[in-house]
Amino acid sequence: MKKKQIDVIRSNVEGLILHGEPLSNHTSYKIGGRAEYMLCPESSDGAQWIYEFAKKESIPLTIIGAGSNIIVPDNGIDGIVLKLRNSSAPIVDAGGGRILADAGVILWDLARETARMGLRGLEPVAGIPGTVGGAVYMNAGTKDGDIASLLEKVEVLTSRGRKRVFLKNELSFGYRKSALQGTNWLILRAQFKLKRGNPEQLKKIIEQIQKERQSKFPLEVPSAGSVFKRPRGDYAGRLIEEAGCKGMKVGGASVSRSHANFIINSGGATADDILKLISEVRRQVYDKFGIYLELEQELIDSVK
Repeated sequence: MKKKQIDVIRSNVEGLILHGEPLSNHTSYKIGGRAEYMLCPESSDGAQWIYEFAKKESIPLTIIGAGSNIIVPDNGIDGIVLKLRNSSAPIVDAGGGRILADAGVILWDLARETARMGLRGLEPVAGIPGTVGGAVYMNAGTKDGDIASLLEKVEVLTSRGRKRVFLKNELSFGYRKSALQGTNWLILRAQFKLKRGNPEQLKKIIEQIQKERQSKFPLEVPSAGSVFKRPRGDYAGRLIEEAGCKGMKVGGASVSRSHANFIINSGGATADDILKLISEVRRQVYDKFGIYLELEQELIDSVK
């Protein structure tokens, strides 16, 4: 990127502009090379301006949220990495149980705030370390429900610069997938329809979900959550464990001993370590069960 382009961005958008920023500071795996420029706008309007400017100037653009479900390259990312994680992003009560949330809203904050409002439904996603935009993009969820079940509509900015509002049934939601995947469109905000509940009871439910996650998953070490999607009629963790992969290591990456569908950065792991370990786990599971595990985490290219 040219200095003139950065100066234009700086004069039009409030937020952090980080040059040569290590991606390991922004991914839950704690891996990755450097972003040529990491931009962290303070508002969705700022994100929209950056997105449109990058398209107009033909600057490579990569969009991330909390960095909690991605594998970024060791050689870094060219152009702009647009980070949409914002603890001050607005959550608006639209009435009638409807909540409008910016893409940068953290799921934990959304679940807590809606519980405080006496609105139930988002408790299952309280423990997912992501943002609204990322959750909608991949239809994040748990065994108790996914984000699409509560969604009414999504506002996006397309690569042609058009603002569009999609209703839920227009986005082909499925298990950890949506029609938004692969588009590189900018998700601006999403609207959810929730039901009335008791604030104190909802708070206790969220606290219990947090405790269960802490006891079940290896949250004390860097990881990016579930590596593989759940195969039909089975569980990836069970297959991985039965295939003898628990504790398997490649470099600084290892299959967690507490939950086999987690790969952890046990110290100094690279993206290449993680990808090689994923490949070996897949091979051993396929050799034993004839099942090819589908990746749940997203691979980010060095150039978009």
